[in-house]
Amino acid sequence: MTAVAVSENVSNAKVEECFGKSEYFFIIDENNKKSYFAKNPAKELPKNSGKEAALFLIKEGVTTVISANFGVAVKRIFDKNKVQMVIISPDIESLNDIKWISNK
Repeated sequence: MTAVAVSENVSNAKVEECFGKSEYFFIIDENNKKSYFAKNPAKELPKNSGKEAALFLIKEGVTTVISANFGVAVKRIFDKNKVQMVIISPDIESLNDIKWISNK
């Protein structure tokens, strides 16, 4: 499963620059050919939002996460759990700019 940190739950959502403070995650389940938006339960936390968001996605079964930025604590958690992090280019602004997602 793949997750993209996004600003809202619409098909052309902006990809978030800050993983832990993203409003939603667009989750793609490649095995079942389904996708859905999950609200980030850690967004409003004053501290450790990235760590808690990472743990949430791991519980969801996500193995790849796409965002513009990941903190050091998030990297440690994802490395320990063998979750691949993809840091996107500033040219990619929305889900529509990620070609393999927009074709789903």
